[in-house]
Amino acid sequence: MVFEIFAIFFLVLANGFFVAAEFAIVKVRSTQIETLLHEKNARAKIAKEVISHLDAYLSATQLGITIASIGLGWFGEPAVSRMIAPLIDFFGIVNPQIIHAVSFIIGFSIITFLHITLGELAPKSAAIQYPKNTTLWVSYPLRVFYIIFKPFIFFLNGSANLMLRVIGIRPVGEHELSHSEAEIRLLIADGRKSGVIDATEFKLIENIFDFTETTVKEIMVPRTQMFALDIDRSFDENFKMAVDSGFTRIPVFRETVDTLIGILYVKDLFKIDRSSEHDLTKILRSVYFAPETTSISRLMHDFQQQKIHIGIVIDEFGGTSGLITLENILEKIVGQIQDEYDDEKKEFEAHADGSFTVDAKMRIDAFNEQFHSDLPADRDYETLAGFLNEKAGHIPSLSEEIRHGNILFKITKKSPKQIQQVKIVRQN
Repeated sequence: MVFEIFAIFFLVLANGFFVAAEFAIVKVRSTQIETLLHEKNARAKIAKEVISHLDAYLSATQLGITIASIGLGWFGEPAVSRMIAPLIDFFGIVNPQIIHAVSFIIGFSIITFLHITLGELAPKSAAIQYPKNTTLWVSYPLRVFYIIFKPFIFFLNGSANLMLRVIGIRPVGEHELSHSEAEIRLLIADGRKSGVIDATEFKLIENIFDFTETTVKEIMVPRTQMFALDIDRSFDENFKMAVDSGFTRIPVFRETVDTLIGILYVKDLFKIDRSSEHDLTKILRSVYFAPETTSISRLMHDFQQQKIHIGIVIDEFGGTSGLITLENILEKIVGQIQDEYDDEKKEFEAHADGSFTVDAKMRIDAFNEQFHSDLPADRDYETLAGFLNEKAGHIPSLSEEIRHGNILFKITKKSPKQIQQVKIVRQN
């Protein structure tokens, strides 16, 4: 009887071992094991081998679970039935058929309970909660089991793959498995909800995913806000304007901003002898031009290669559309960085009555995020002013009101050609 009890618990624990191994090696991240490898952890080397050949070792765990489960069914239930048969006889039940039926039901229930709790649920929960430690613990015995049964595991894998090919499914190895961008975004969102990823980290990761999809037109300083110098002005006048502007790099044009001839680095002005030198063109740097449709990831690469910090954005007709700096690109990832081209005033201001005054240059995506609204994005406009122009069908006049959903927009400040400030009120 002692041997039978020992054998039952051994099979239950063996089943639990393989279940824990299966969930742990799937759940653990390779970076966790690689960190331990750098720390010279002896068990990490075997663990790395296991997770590097995931298909093979998952087959090993499945084989182990199957052997243990069959063993419990074949040996465990009859053994328990024999152990409890005398107890049934003790209650005065003498009919052999009744004794067999009752002992079978009780034996089956006990084995099922042990199998599910100790052999399945408990090890699975432990492996999911502590995948790294569980992987380190199971790797060595799992490796030994795999080596012993390797030919059989190879045969089983080959047979399974053959069956898949017969029904038209191509087997995929673990090296071909990867998460799609959508899946990674969902994982990150789950991490944010659970608190593993904080708000700042979540925003940075989201911005990085959007990085390759963003064009220079979406983040540039528009032409109307550019500061540039006219080469036809006197040297002294341009010198004073450059120094007073507060900018470090300034586009220089001839006649119009569409005919840029170079970029002035203000620091270069202080390297020349003003008493004898009055030709600004001699210290101008070449202009980097980028079409509006250029991705900011490509632009970032070009800036790094050419060691520049500023470029001019051109439209499809070759005209100047705006200006873009390295800082504009970095802001797409890390958020707003105040610099020489940024206006210091706030994009919006809250009032006691629940309304807001908003800068009309505020970007649509920023507006939607800040005010939890659903203003439609469109390639023809990128700012609140552009949206209101589109909605009205003209440049709205001062005090004109425009409604979108439950938001009322009222124009509170404008120039002849441009909306500058808007008051917004949410209505029930």
